[in-house]
Amino acid sequence: MSGRLPVRRRSIRRRLVVLAVTAVLVGACTGDPAAGPLDSPRTNRVRTAPPPKVWGSGPADLGLKWNMSLQPPLAYAAQLGSGVTFTEVEWCPLQAVGPAGAMDQIDKALTQAHEVGFTLMVKLRAGDCDGSPPVTDPADGLSKSPSRLPKDPELYREWIDTVVRHYARRGVHTWAVENEVDAANFWAGSPQDYTDVAKLAIATIRQADPESFVLDAGISSSGYGVAMAGELVDAGRGAEALRLYQAYYSRRQAGGSSRFPAVADEAALREVLSGERAVVARAMITANWALVNDGLVDAYQLHFYEDPAVLPNVLQYLDNHLDVPIPIQAWEVGTAWPGADYSETHHAQEVAHLVGLLLARRISPVVYLPLAFTPRAGKEQVFRGLVTADGTILESGRVFARLAAAIAQSSSIKALNTPDGQLVGALLLGPDASLAVTWAAGAEPALHDLPGGADAALTDLNSRIGLAVTAN
Repeated sequence: MSGRLPVRRRSIRRRLVVLAVTAVLVGACTGDPAAGPLDSPRTNRVRTAPPPKVWGSGPADLGLKWNMSLQPPLAYAAQLGSGVTFTEVEWCPLQAVGPAGAMDQIDKALTQAHEVGFTLMVKLRAGDCDGSPPVTDPADGLSKSPSRLPKDPELYREWIDTVVRHYARRGVHTWAVENEVDAANFWAGSPQDYTDVAKLAIATIRQADPESFVLDAGISSSGYGVAMAGELVDAGRGAEALRLYQAYYSRRQAGGSSRFPAVADEAALREVLSGERAVVARAMITANWALVNDGLVDAYQLHFYEDPAVLPNVLQYLDNHLDVPIPIQAWEVGTAWPGADYSETHHAQEVAHLVGLLLARRISPVVYLPLAFTPRAGKEQVFRGLVTADGTILESGRVFARLAAAIAQSSSIKALNTPDGQLVGALLLGPDASLAVTWAAGAEPALHDLPGGADAALTDLNSRIGLAVTAN
């Protein structure tokens, strides 16, 4: 049967960064409007993605990120049977207790992961050793202590070395260095400070564990909008930049929870892009690209929470900038949809579209965040979960579980393309049964149960959707 999913109709240091980088952030990529992939004078690349790193038995991995203190949702993770997850550890708050504090935290995450059959990955952050007040980012209302360059780098190196050696013996080999350094609540230093911290951490991890697999910090989902729009403006394509910026942030802005404000014209957009928040974000994104393209990491870390309609723009942007043959891993994906117009049914459709598109592009793992929203007094729900805090499975959770089950039984994942080359779906191909995800223009995202084998699956699918798609 066809599983169609029905739809219901700051600081002084940061100011110095601004002054230092404003003059150099010009003349990078250009692009098309939000309706199509981002173009670039560097070349409109069609990058051949390397094979992804896979932990499970299928051709790709799905994953979940959960609140370790919220127990009921873990039953859903256990039902999936396998996957990947991650935890984040800060050095500065744990200095007084040394590596033991980090190990307590990672031990808890590792135990929970193993109990539900998941593989654990770890983000290492320096944190803030100066006792500065936490910073809240308007994109999600999350207060964090942003990282800074450690005053004693050798002490930080020793801590990383001890932690990585310990967990290598327990099967943890995948590490990310810092997190979303373009966001004020995660990084408070300069681009060069980040480069120095990252290089120190990466070298230490590799020396401590020859089997390690290391990733960059991952740019925030909200950072890509100003990165792409800024490049269009720099290239003299202001009208396209405005359309893309408006499309990218429309949902968060409508819900009153956006890191960057709504704009009505090009002049207002240029004002946003020349402001401190956007300039710092673009400077940090530039620094992260330099780190990645210097060949220092094993995969690029993608974070994405916007409407899937703009995901092709982001993926083209990555293709245009990624100069080294490494895979992309989606450590954080989900749905940022604040406000009263949220639709659970539409959310479920978007989960199918989002995960299917990433799988079709050979991106793995795809880790959904959050598994469940954690209620708290005065906290608005921005990021939508797959289950509720009491473990009730939502429509979106049923879709995600269906995709996970199909991946576990499939032998390969094929991109589905129309005769004119449009990517309109993903085929999770199995010997006995297959599952297709489609999002053709003019049709809602849908799941289709199909027979096993490529020829039989495609014949059945094309008869249902009225297209002549091919699988490759």
